[in-house]
Amino acid sequence: MQIKIYSKKDCSTSSWAGGTTTQLWIWPNGGDYASRNFMARISSATVNLEESDFTALPGVTRYITPLSGGFTLNHQDGQTTTMAPLDEPYCFDGGAATHCSGKATDFNLMLKGVGGNMTVLTGELTVGDGICCVYPVDGDVTVDGKALNMENGGIAVIHLSNSERATIKASKAIVCRIFI
Repeated sequence: MQIKIYSKKDCSTSSWAGGTTTQLWIWPNGGDYASRNFMARISSATVNLEESDFTALPGVTRYITPLSGGFTLNHQDGQTTTMAPLDEPYCFDGGAATHCSGKATDFNLMLKGVGGNMTVLTGELTVGDGICCVYPVDGDVTVDGKALNMENGGIAVIHLSNSERATIKASKAIVCRIFI
């Protein structure tokens, strides 16, 4: 098992018409969101506009949950979902036209050509096989009983081989899994 901790200063922030986006992690290393050259990307965005449209990302599966504030997502097929802070993450087709109503800071997982999932952890979770990313929301995070020394806004990336397992404990964290 390999654990790499990225602090907030390791992350890049860019502006967009309705706020900012901080890229917390992209895989594979050297991937590039702008050219859509990635398999997994984790980011957090501030949405300062009451109404906005998501960037269309064909071939990308998206997971999202608000960290603060809230929003309603309306898709071109008529599907609608309303979310409050740290609701169970919502999964949708990144290529679908998506309109957002509401101001928030959100947390996103994007997957392209790989499987995975995102969950809000309050307690304990055992994971294995692949990559597991942990974003603490409230309190400390431990992996196999060892505390991770993480600052607010940082993320831990855990690489597990085929036979390895790890137990993550947190009072509140977001856990993203990428199956490679």
